Amino acid sequence: MTKQRTVTLLCSGFGLGLYVPGLLIARRLQRLGVRADVCVFENVILPDKLDQVLRSKQACHRSFPFAQFSAKMPMDMTKTVDEETIDALLGEWAAEGRRDFLVFSGHWLHVVNRYRDKVHPETVNAEIVYVDCGLPPSWTSLKHFEPDYAAGYRETWIYDTEKMKLATPIAVNDAPPIPYREREPRFVIHGGGWGMGTYQSKIPELRAQGIPLDIVVYETEEAAGGAAGDRFFMMDPSWSPWRRDEAGGHIFPPFGEVVQGKPVAFASRESHHELFDVTGKTRGIIGKPGAGTMIDSLASATPLIMLEPFGEHERRNTEMWATLGFGVPYEQWKQADYSLGMLERLHENLMAARGAYADFAAQYRSNVG
Repeated sequence: MTKQRTVTLLCSGFGLGLYVPGLLIARRLQRLGVRADVCVFENVILPDKLDQVLRSKQACHRSFPFAQFSAKMPMDMTKTVDEETIDALLGEWAAEGRRDFLVFSGHWLHVVNRYRDKVHPETVNAEIVYVDCGLPPSWTSLKHFEPDYAAGYRETWIYDTEKMKLATPIAVNDAPPIPYREREPRFVIHGGGWGMGTYQSKIPELRAQGIPLDIVVYETEEAAGGAAGDRFFMMDPSWSPWRRDEAGGHIFPPFGEVVQGKPVAFASRESHHELFDVTGKTRGIIGKPGAGTMIDSLASATPLIMLEPFGEHERRNTEMWATLGFGVPYEQWKQADYSLGMLERLHENLMAARGAYADFAAQYRSNVG
């Protein structure tokens, strides 16, 4: 009896930019009739190393300069894994006959190399997927130790940085975006999966302009006070991407609105992340240009008002979104007196681009058959 083919998506919970995109692709592949399974790197590292990840998350949220500095420090991830856990995982993959892999984080590549050795001469079809316009820290760190790490792998970029165009963007859902003028004149502002960046420093001046904000906070204390038009949202602080649910799978971040005096009703959709639904009702996203934020911007046709990037990969993301007319640097928007007309033109550009390309999951499905 032939085993059912499974595509294994190798993600990381170190931030959500290498987690949510993988989960979105997995869900879409499943809707297209392809069996897909997500694995998160933090599930295979040693407990003390996982504690370091949690401490780093907190430190990066509280200090953006620390986060910028940390991103430049190469780390040999081969020294962080639990060998018994890795051996068990490779055994499971071999028993199930897994041959198809999508690798989103550089932390996983040495594990895939070991699996290739284990099942040789059977073929392993592993594809590296880059969801930024440059190499994020997991890949730059790997490149430091293994300059030719991609030898023998197919590399796929969802953005064509040479031609400055979309290549195989990641879809979120099939619903059409809300027309721009039908949206409330609100703006969502956040710092990505770990709440990093300069977004908090912009809130007072935006409030001074009377701009209603949907603020994603990362600690409940951050939701105190605020202007009359503000709303606060947050992810469940007890949730981590590497923790599986009761069914043994991975879920989108549990998310809910913070209302003073009431417990937060965290919820997680099966198809996509809840923040996307908030984003799609606003006039703009104010935040750094991370991979997940760019996916949300394109899929919802919501302009991105770009704050200081995190690392070289996000600097290149900034260039891409500005060149395509999908986003504008915050200071440029501010100098234009926070123009809605400017943003509406960016929305129109995003609308024109949507549907012009096959999304990643659909193209991958057609390639693997």
